[in-house]
Amino acid sequence: MGISTFTDGSIVVYNAATQTFIPVGASANSTPGTVAVYDPATGLLGPSTTMATAVQQASVTLSSAQLLALHTTAVQIVPAPGVGFYIAPSYYYMQYHFGTLAYAGSGNCSLIYGPPPAVNPTNLITLYGWCAATSGIMVHASSCTFIGICGEGLTPYTTINNVAVNFTAPTAVTGGDGTLTITVNYSILPLP
Repeated sequence: MGISTFTDGSIVVYNAATQTFIPVGASANSTPGTVAVYDPATGLLGPSTTMATAVQQASVTLSSAQLLALHTTAVQIVPAPGVGFYIAPSYYYMQYHFGTLAYAGSGNCSLIYGPPPAVNPTNLITLYGWCAATSGIMVHASSCTFIGICGEGLTPYTTINNVAVNFTAPTAVTGGDGTLTITVNYSILPLP
């Protein structure tokens, strides 16, 4: 027995065992399922072409070889969301796992919209001095973490429409054999 009346923006949980949608907050026993949203534009439950997604998380672990080549080969963290949508990152964290030798280098690393080499104010999500002497994650001789907030300024819709989020660094690091895990928390939003 399902509920057939929903109000705009209602959040419901799909109970796979009974094949019904249950409004959040309703007293019902349900097994974990898929969250669906009522879309007033289509009158349907499920993924919507007009509503944002919940906060999602993407993690990528970069090997030592990837870190050493990052200045020439960016790494995709979040894939492109589809035409008419963009990725809205909120924060990120990096977990550095020290190997036996610290990296050396200078410069910054960046999360950017689209591919490098051009890191400019319109595609920049965040910039971090990862090789800074006192606060750089890459030059530490021990495992550590860094947490940062995303958002560097004005970004035109033409720059972010259906574009992936990539991790890059314009200058090379050398030596070192540790790994780096990058995690980004984000939502997928429709373009207005």
